[in-house]
Amino acid sequence: MNKRNTLKSLTIILLMLSIIIFVYIIFYDYNDIYKIELNDHNNNNYLDILELNIEDSKSFYLWFSNIIINVVNNDMKIPDSYSDCAGLIRYAYKESLKKHDQTWIKETGYKGNIFKDIKKYNYPEIPFIGTDIFYLGEDIFVKKNYSNFASARYLVEFNMDYLGSNIVNIKTGDILAFFHPYDIEYPYHLMVYIEQNRERYVIYHTGPISENNPGELRLTNFEDLKYADPSWIANKENKNFLGFYRFKILSDNYE
Repeated sequence: MNKRNTLKSLTIILLMLSIIIFVYIIFYDYNDIYKIELNDHNNNNYLDILELNIEDSKSFYLWFSNIIINVVNNDMKIPDSYSDCAGLIRYAYKESLKKHDQTWIKETGYKGNIFKDIKKYNYPEIPFIGTDIFYLGEDIFVKKNYSNFASARYLVEFNMDYLGSNIVNIKTGDILAFFHPYDIEYPYHLMVYIEQNRERYVIYHTGPISENNPGELRLTNFEDLKYADPSWIANKENKNFLGFYRFKILSDNYE
């Protein structure tokens, strides 16, 4: 009789343990494994686990700049929801983080050189943040402060480092930022800096021009900016020019 009761008790205990383990597996947040590693050792207000080493940084900037070129060449089509200056950058940023296999090439229409993919992680499986690849401020250690969308202002303020207003140390893939306070709807404007065959260019999307004009992609020689409206000149004398910026995920020493 005692043996039967003991077996019955053990069975109940094992059943309860099985239920507890099952519930734990279902509700376990796999991002918890990263909480121990959520650090910001270099104090740049960006998670260390998201920052790339020199090799991965080079891979990113090669893909980013060439995707931008493919878009302006009309080989790759950006979705309508990305049709402004920040949208162009968000699109190229996300696509650069992906694995670029034959399926990706076929789906995007990419034409051009093939480079090494980022090794540390790939979209959409990015540590801690998943597909919410843009930081929106407040606290880098809180997941809800990340999103798959970021305006031009949030890209510059929270996802890029300020490089100054001198073009000397600028690399392909860096960003030019402008601020026009009189443009209530789109006060911030971003351009992508590209060097090719010793020529310097900027690529950008104008954003919506009117209700019936969604805007367009433009490639402009960097030197020609000085002949345009003075508010678009990229130098420190222009109060509308915020400066040059670089994505925080990139290593400072990549070439």
